[in-house]
Amino acid sequence: MSKWIFAFIQFFPLSTFATFAFWNGAPTNDRWLEAFQLGALLGLIQLIILLPQKNPLNRLVLAGNIYLILGGLAAFFQQWWYLKLYGSLRESAIILLMVIVGSLTTFISSSGFIAVKDSARKFSIYLLVATISMLPFAIIFEGNRTYAAVLPIIFLAILQRYLSYLAKQMIVVQNAN
Repeated sequence: MSKWIFAFIQFFPLSTFATFAFWNGAPTNDRWLEAFQLGALLGLIQLIILLPQKNPLNRLVLAGNIYLILGGLAAFFQQWWYLKLYGSLRESAIILLMVIVGSLTTFISSSGFIAVKDSARKFSIYLLVATISMLPFAIIFEGNRTYAAVLPIIFLAILQRYLSYLAKQMIVVQNAN
């Protein structure tokens, strides 16, 4: 699969969720629940396909899929308290999950938050700090999906690609010496 096609479809479950939920304006409760279930199914399918790959899974994509899967499970099992939590956190819920995934992978995984095996931890820390810095945008622009979620996630995805590129270049240089 082409790198560009893969980069384009990696956020497919999340974008499908948002499109389905908000296609005709503010979502109704039923459309909200259906959007989470659809997003969860697509996120789960994507994880089943991507987890066996030799390259580490993009952590931002992982966090997005965890967001959808947890929301889908809450909708399916009628865990209204969890969906209320998502509702109160709004767009910051997904950014918060990215911070959690980023924190765990930065300090536990050899691939870190940037998902480059044996990379310098500093690049993962840079991405983690950038992700944490997106939380105020999600809070300040709450309700405006573009400024609260879409633009911060696009920024983080571009930054992640750039930092992973730098990390791979550093590994090549280290291996050449």
